[in-house]
Amino acid sequence: MDLIESLNWRYATKRMTGEKISEKDLNTILEAIRLTPTAYGLQPFKVIATDNQELLEEIYEKSCPQIVVKQASHLLIFKAKKKLDEEYVEGYLTELKRVRNATDEYIDGYRTKIRKVIENPAINKFSWMIRQTYIALGFALVAAAELSIDSTPIEGFNAKVLNELLRLDTDSEEAVVLLTLGYRNAEEDHLAKQPKIRKPMESLVERM
Repeated sequence: MDLIESLNWRYATKRMTGEKISEKDLNTILEAIRLTPTAYGLQPFKVIATDNQELLEEIYEKSCPQIVVKQASHLLIFKAKKKLDEEYVEGYLTELKRVRNATDEYIDGYRTKIRKVIENPAINKFSWMIRQTYIALGFALVAAAELSIDSTPIEGFNAKVLNELLRLDTDSEEAVVLLTLGYRNAEEDHLAKQPKIRKPMESLVERM
């Protein structure tokens, strides 16, 4: 399938078969996430990838009672950082200097640009980092569709409970969105053969 065919094929799958996706395909989706563009390249998020059935059952029972969580091959849990401290920023700048063989002057200018955001009291930093995380979610959705792997993005979960289950330090990070990966059970999923409902192009796009 080409890209548009793949995107027409995908939908938010509500029932999966439990069949495992290959490690190669999982790594391709994770690599797409790693290559996601983010503001200043800071990647203020991490992803937990799990197929641990005990953990999936616990997440289903205590945090996200959506059956597809238990039926998926894998669950991706996107965690957004709560703050970008000096250690994180300087670590990134060190890597930037190494990879691009950048001058100290260039790095100083880049540092100034980053600080204008993270030190601006008018900017909600956690909200800003959540938005970066959602770009990664989008890349994962497209990558999965390209591989003919079904996926379901999920916001409807108890974040407080999930953070506790995962033993996250919520002063520094929180789970913000989930993505199930697997294969659709077309016989059990009432949405499997339903047409997409999307705005026509002329209602969505304004050309100027």
